[in-house]
Amino acid sequence: MFRCLPLLLLLSIPAVLGQNYLADLVQALNITGLTQLATIAAALNNTPAGQRVISALPQGNWTVFAPNNAALQAVPASTTGDANLLADIISYHVVSGNFTNETMTYPNVTIGRTLLNDSTLVTLEGNKSQVLPWSKLENGTTAVLNNGMNISVTNTTTFQNIEILVIDQVLTPPPNISTVLANPIYNLSSLSTFLSSTQLPPSTYQGLINARGVTVFAPNDAALAAARSTLGGISTNQTALADLVSNHVINGTTVYSPSFTSSANYTSAGGETLAFVTNSSGIFVSSGGSNSVRIVQPNVLMENGVFHIIENVMSILQIDPAAASSAYESATSVAANPTTETGPVGAASTGSSGSGSASGSTGAGSTIQASGFALVAAIFFSLVGQVF
Repeated sequence: MFRCLPLLLLLSIPAVLGQNYLADLVQALNITGLTQLATIAAALNNTPAGQRVISALPQGNWTVFAPNNAALQAVPASTTGDANLLADIISYHVVSGNFTNETMTYPNVTIGRTLLNDSTLVTLEGNKSQVLPWSKLENGTTAVLNNGMNISVTNTTTFQNIEILVIDQVLTPPPNISTVLANPIYNLSSLSTFLSSTQLPPSTYQGLINARGVTVFAPNDAALAAARSTLGGISTNQTALADLVSNHVINGTTVYSPSFTSSANYTSAGGETLAFVTNSSGIFVSSGGSNSVRIVQPNVLMENGVFHIIENVMSILQIDPAAASSAYESATSVAANPTTETGPVGAASTGSSGSGSASGSTGAGSTIQASGFALVAAIFFSLVGQVF
């Protein structure tokens, strides 16, 4: 699908990269056998997204998850023929920093901040770039966790300031919430069915699309079915349902599992404190002193936040509007201050924004401040009514 790189294309690489950095990188990729990626790398200068990648690489340290030839040959022509989309996809394979030697063992993950920051594909708080999670499996293999699939690292090499990890598939940037809910891997079929079959108000749907930074603790299908016995009495009480749902959401901050420590300080959209416990059985979360529930699938990424799928509903109806409003304002303020993350996202040592004193959202009866919550609430209202 990609032809061999013409000599003239190599000669056209601009000198602004310094000491022919890109030309040397292209040569190194070819020597490593990554000839398809070498062709793409040389052509990156033709798009703004590509220029952002090649201008960043000579500075600092980087990790590149490099698709092998077979992986790139499997990419549809509709993608390879779109220079801007292809550059965006490549930027999602480039992580700021070089810390793969710190890779955690599954179910723990290591998360890095990538160069993907196209506003058509990423709408995180503070205009942050998208992240990429990876982990070390029981057999010792490092695997990238991408849209519910494990993509294996098959080889490792280096080029100057870049660690190159060869992978056997091309990574796909996180999709929108609708696509996440429709993915059967996550056991959220009831949510997916509701979203695809119900005509939501335009304002609610547009609010979801425009939301920036939302963390959702999403009960899976089994959790919603089990909730019948414990929460059936509130199935017709819209206020109680709203309070219940708000305590499953963090507004204004995208929080990944490495931040789920006993010292974490996050506030739900209902104004209740979220607490986390990790033991041999996994990671557990509780809201406002409610029952502690296990996170069975953390770090399900979407373009404007993250899902953490839980196996039970957190039975918490109390809300604290003042605490919710204060937490959301704090999160908004933190997100407005740009940070440089060159280490694992969410790890205590990075000092990245969004960790520590984190976010909440709205007061009772007020306008939704992170409107992704509005859609989540609508979904919950429908489903809770169905299962009770």
